[in-house]
Amino acid sequence: MRILLAVATVCGLFVLPGFAMADLDEAGNIIDAANGDPAPPDGTPCGTCPAPSGDRGVDFKNGELYVIAGTQIHHLVNCAIVGSTTMQGITNAFGLGYDSLRDLWIVTDPGADRVYQVNMAGAIVMSWPSPAAGPVGAAYDSNRDLYLISDFTIDSITRLNPNTGLPMASTPVPAGTRIAGTGYDPGADLIFYLSRGSAVEPGAAHCMSAATGVLVFSQLTPAGGANNGQGAGIASDGNGWLSHAEQPTLYCIEKDVATPVERTTWGAIKGIYE
Repeated sequence: MRILLAVATVCGLFVLPGFAMADLDEAGNIIDAANGDPAPPDGTPCGTCPAPSGDRGVDFKNGELYVIAGTQIHHLVNCAIVGSTTMQGITNAFGLGYDSLRDLWIVTDPGADRVYQVNMAGAIVMSWPSPAAGPVGAAYDSNRDLYLISDFTIDSITRLNPNTGLPMASTPVPAGTRIAGTGYDPGADLIFYLSRGSAVEPGAAHCMSAATGVLVFSQLTPAGGANNGQGAGIASDGNGWLSHAEQPTLYCIEKDVATPVERTTWGAIKGIYE
C-alpha cells in the first residue's frame, strides 16, 4: 500500500498525529499502490536502487542520479553506476548538491566543518566554514541563487551566498530534529529535508515551503531504524530520493502521496506554491 499520512488543518498549520509505513516486498522494493506490484526503480513512480557502498549524499544533475560514497561521486543510470569521479582533498563527504548555474557540486564535510564547491573533475574550487558544526546536507536554490546547508547540530536550513560562502539567512525547520540531507524543488519552491529523530521521535522525510518555512508534508523514513536517513535530493519529476544509514538502498519518496482526510496528493499541495 502507499504510505498514508493523516493530516488535519488547524489555523493554517498542519498537525501530524501519526504515520504509517510503506509496504516493502521481499527484495526491499516499495510496493506500488495502484496495482500491488513493486514500483520501478526510476522514480516514476517511486522505488528503490541498490546503493553504492558507503553512500551518503544524493542529488540530481540533468535529471540523473548522483551519489557520494567515500571520496567518490557516482553517476547512476537505471540504478547502475555508469561513471565515478574521485574528489581531491575531501575525506569525509556527506552532503551533495548540484549548482546548475556554475556547473559545480556542493559538498559538505562534517569532520572538517567545511562547505566546498567541487568541479566535475573532482577538484575543490572554493571552500568555506560551515554555518554550524556537522554539515551533512547541501542543495542549490536555483530560484534565489543560494546554497542550502543543513548541519546536524542545529534544526535549521542555512542559506549561503555561492560567491562568498557567507550565511544569508537561517530558517528553523518546522518539524524534525537532528537534521540530515536536504534537496530543493525549484518548480514548487519547496525544500525537502530529512530528520534523524531521537529516542522519542522517529526519523522522517519532510517538505517545507522555501518562501514561508511552512510544513507541507512529512512521512517516516523508509525501512525505519535509528539515525536515518542521510543524503537527500529532488528528481526532475519532483520525487524525493534519500540514502539510508543502515540499509544498502536508495529510497524514493513519492510526490503523490494520498492523505485519508482530504484525499489530496503531495503534487496537488505543491501546486499551491507554484
